[in-house]
Amino acid sequence: MTPAELFFDLVFVFVVTQVTHAVESHPGWEGLLQGLFPMVIVWWMFSGFGWLTNAVRPDAVQVRLLLMLAMTGFFIMGLDVPYAFAPEGWAFPLAYLAVVAIHGVVYLTANVPSARQAILRNMPFNAAAGILVLVAPHLPEAWGWVCWAAAVLVLYLSPFLGRIRGFVLEPHHFVERHALLLLVVLGESVVAIGFGAEGSADHAVDASLALGVALGIAVASGLWWVYFDGDESRADAEFEKATEHRRQMLAYYAFTGAHLVMIVGVILVAAGITDAIHHFDGHAHRWWLGCGTAVFLLGHAAYRGLLGSGRLTDRLVGAVCAVPLGATASIAGWIGMTMVGGPGGHRHRRPPPGVTRDARLLDVHGTL
Repeated sequence: MTPAELFFDLVFVFVVTQVTHAVESHPGWEGLLQGLFPMVIVWWMFSGFGWLTNAVRPDAVQVRLLLMLAMTGFFIMGLDVPYAFAPEGWAFPLAYLAVVAIHGVVYLTANVPSARQAILRNMPFNAAAGILVLVAPHLPEAWGWVCWAAAVLVLYLSPFLGRIRGFVLEPHHFVERHALLLLVVLGESVVAIGFGAEGSADHAVDASLALGVALGIAVASGLWWVYFDGDESRADAEFEKATEHRRQMLAYYAFTGAHLVMIVGVILVAAGITDAIHHFDGHAHRWWLGCGTAVFLLGHAAYRGLLGSGRLTDRLVGAVCAVPLGATASIAGWIGMTMVGGPGGHRHRRPPPGVTRDARLLDVHGTL
């Protein structure tokens, strides 16, 4: 993975931050969907740049300049997330369409003809989604929601409508790129601790705030450890030995798909951490912490299942346990964070004889 790619990925943190703030500021299903619909569409194109840099290395000056223009487009989309459903939010779809154009132009410089043909099959679907989002705010509310839902369906069904074939995927690079991108996204859960602390008091750090920070770090660390516990190397090996067609299907399901689920989980957890620290001794949101952790674990279970990189039972049981444990945040924020990611939930266990470290799951809930 090149420094240019890592630098490019940093802009995604801002988008995730904006979506997290939108979700946390507007509790309820409507606020959740108004934050997640733009996130799902942004992720599609951002993930597309991960596919792109497998076919076109960002070493040439022209490519780097175009990537910087794409970063600008993503940043504008992030800025406009709170207004994406309103007529004045025209910058979001226009920036998205600009990113689609840049993505296609860079892809057409690929040396492999099949990669150029593949993007030509998929660009019309990418552009159609942007047009639907551009039109949506100018329609009656119900039809606006239909347009957003249709845009998501057009994007995520496009590989089947245009057929997934011809893309260039280098296994180690692809796995590493997504792992580091998820690491960058997990940084949002750490940033959320600062936002929660900033909003909870206007004084120097005291004992309760320090405890809140420690519990927030524990929750974020749990998510990090679940993913970065050896799965990358096993996923790399599975990806390497896959046939060309299966490799492209794995890239779609395990990376574009399952990683989206994990990112949504991180966003909900980050919103929950912010709210729990802000309401440390009071009633925090009942569902964000637990449901976010459950969504993350389900996404990781799907990732493991598709790649055959580890046990699934741990993740599935953990997801079921996380929801009621996180709901205790409605009693007090500190209780919710303690139950989801407290010291008891992060303890190490000595693996049984014959079981390697990579086969273990960090028990983040203290109940597995």
